[in-house]
Amino acid sequence: MNAYYSTLSGWIIPVTRAIKALGLDPVETLKRFNIDPAEVNDPEGRICVESLGNLFTYCNKEFGDHNFNIEVAKCFHPSVLHALGYAVQSAYSLQEALERVSQYKRVVSNCSNMETYEVGDELVVELIVYRYPDSGRSVLSPDLIECFLSTLVRLCRDLVGGDLDPVKLQFAFDRHNVEYDSDSEFLNCPVEFGCERNAVLLDLKQCKERLFGNNPAINQMHIELLNQFMTRVDKTNLTYLIESKILDELPVGAPSQADVAKHLGYSLRNLQRKLSEQGTCYKDILDNTRKRITLNYIRQPHMSISEIGYLVGFSNVANFNRAFRRWEGCAPGEYRANYLSTSSTVEQIKSRA
Repeated sequence: MNAYYSTLSGWIIPVTRAIKALGLDPVETLKRFNIDPAEVNDPEGRICVESLGNLFTYCNKEFGDHNFNIEVAKCFHPSVLHALGYAVQSAYSLQEALERVSQYKRVVSNCSNMETYEVGDELVVELIVYRYPDSGRSVLSPDLIECFLSTLVRLCRDLVGGDLDPVKLQFAFDRHNVEYDSDSEFLNCPVEFGCERNAVLLDLKQCKERLFGNNPAINQMHIELLNQFMTRVDKTNLTYLIESKILDELPVGAPSQADVAKHLGYSLRNLQRKLSEQGTCYKDILDNTRKRITLNYIRQPHMSISEIGYLVGFSNVANFNRAFRRWEGCAPGEYRANYLSTSSTVEQIKSRA
């Protein structure tokens, strides 16, 4: 059934605001497309994307020139994304924030995947939309794809303080059969249609700058909430289930792959096979989990280096130091000193004043 494909009910908030800008009754319009406005009261509520796409089609006809897609993006706030919204607001950099959105895209919807990767001096954020197995039709309509990528632009601007324009946007569908200026006015960048991907391309250097709202302690708290959420809503993704078990056990030592397999009810060989099918392995999940937690801890000056090493499952400081050098190319103490002494945030504020 099409209702299988859904998205967070939090989208009702920016959609409602955009509908009001049309001069329409939001409650009646939502109900017209079988979207219950009360779903917004459940932070983990879901709405059918087929219904949402039909609503966008209707509102664009009422609005004219496909401005409704952009209007929803203008009304977006990160809180729409549940705990993910708060996690990205406290991320270290824009690149880290977008990597979090990609990692936890399942929180937002089960209609697509998202990948964030570097190409030359650009950061590419690509939306990979699923297709209905029976018809091959894209689960997300062009309106919804345009709205989501425009929303990513709005999110990026919010995170960096407003001064950001993408390098360009790329859409895999053809341009709508009407002329509209919403792309140039809101996105303020070249927009290409008929491409091989749906993507936002950003300046890599700007994406690596430290964000104003960076808060490692708050970020770690929301990442833990996200992992708990993922283990509830996506029991087929072993990466989240394994990471959750690793996080529980790390303070007393890194769990073995055999212990994790037993905890999840798999044989060791069966777990290895399933992880291989998902394009990963236990060693990589453990290493990535340790690295992410370590970088959050190392940015908190009240925590000693040795304490951090033990909290992420290393039996001695020497092993932790070697792992950190492999991750970041320097000693943990050097990384912390550079982090605490940088004036990049102040320089950004100064340059934008």
